Amino acid sequence: MQRSSISVSMVAAALAMLAGTSAFGALITDAQGDLINGFTSAANADLDVLTAEAIYNNVNNTFTFTATVAGNVGTTATASYVWGVNRGAGTAGFAANGLTNVLFDRVVRLVPGGTSQIAGGGLPAINLDPGAVSFSGTTITAVVSANLLPSTGFTFSNYTVNLWPRTTAPAGFAGISDFAPDSSNAAVTVVPAPASLGVFAGVAGLVLRRRR
Repeated sequence: MQRSSISVSMVAAALAMLAGTSAFGALITDAQGDLINGFTSAANADLDVLTAEAIYNNVNNTFTFTATVAGNVGTTATASYVWGVNRGAGTAGFAANGLTNVLFDRVVRLVPGGTSQIAGGGLPAINLDPGAVSFSGTTITAVVSANLLPSTGFTFSNYTVNLWPRTTAPAGFAGISDFAPDSSNAAVTVVPAPASLGVFAGVAGLVLRRRR
């Protein structure tokens, strides 16, 4: 019998490659220096978002929220970074400010030096494990179980997001410095791509049949 040229190690390598492949969604890029005109606090660089992305991993069922800002996080002592998440029943919380397409029904609020939480949506707040949240230089990262953001209509892979930094004073919209994207939500990035998982399953099945 002819020996198969497909090895288990080759399949493992293929899985590693596919794990970095996204189905849809993309890195959000936001122009430097585009702070909101009505923002009345100090225009520090750590309040200016440059990139942001929410990544849903459909293997381990987690969301990774990651962003970079123009200056070192912590420059603004009262800053937090709020991810608005539309799980299917999102409403325009900033419609009165002209942002009718920024929709959310739960938020992930990341607080340097404080307690980061999932909040809003009429549900009790959930404190995040400090080990799941990282602030390093200009980079902000949090890994959250998808089960902490249960659906209100969408599948996890169809959630949409927007990121806004804010300060504790002034209160309300005047304390928000930036939106990323500027006036709408962005799709989450899904890894591994569902189509790629199907290809991998086929390759894995072939290997098992050959080994038998």
